[in-house]
Amino acid sequence: MMGKVFFDGKDTYTEYGLLLASKSISLPEVRTNMIDVPGRDGLLDASEVLTGEVTYKNRTITLKLTGVDTVSGKTWPATISDFCNKVHGKRVKITFPEDTAHFYSGRCSVGEVGLVKMMQTIPVTVNCDPWKYKNAKTTVSRSDLGTVYKQLSLPNERRPVIPTITVAQDTTLLWGSSTINISAGDHILPAIRLAAGNNIMKAKVASGTGSITVTYQEASL
Repeated sequence: MMGKVFFDGKDTYTEYGLLLASKSISLPEVRTNMIDVPGRDGLLDASEVLTGEVTYKNRTITLKLTGVDTVSGKTWPATISDFCNKVHGKRVKITFPEDTAHFYSGRCSVGEVGLVKMMQTIPVTVNCDPWKYKNAKTTVSRSDLGTVYKQLSLPNERRPVIPTITVAQDTTLLWGSSTINISAGDHILPAIRLAAGNNIMKAKVASGTGSITVTYQEASL
């Protein structure tokens, strides 16, 4: 059964008369660092030493696109050239209709175009980041900050991320057991790193009423 795929938000069938015949999405390979220590049983696993988390290599998306000019109404080879001009060698965002909330991002390569009878077949390979990203950044806000801590619940899919925190006036943040004072404006604080799952931050102002907005890019495997 033929399907659809979107490159940078554009449906390949609507734009180029190309349907998705098949796809393969690999999982990213885990970066491991195993150290052989003389006199020690087994290997020393240092894979999480730098960040406290494992990291990943890129993943590969392999697509086979196909189209028939008499069905799509598109003109070959001009349409194929148009498609290649738009994506070949470029970074693209790939979205599939079964998961429109996320996109993959990577470098696209178009392979040898084949013609079987009246059907064009185009192999496409995308060397992607290991994560698939939410289409829209997550934003959590409160406009009712006072002199008593107010709580913000910050859900995060899987990839650890440092958010951007925007406050309207001098604000005190409570992150775990740490107290952090920030001035009005935008802040990226390495000490505040959202883990997978629900994260709790609290905020208050010295006097009056304040506001806070936390923005971040969620990503998943």
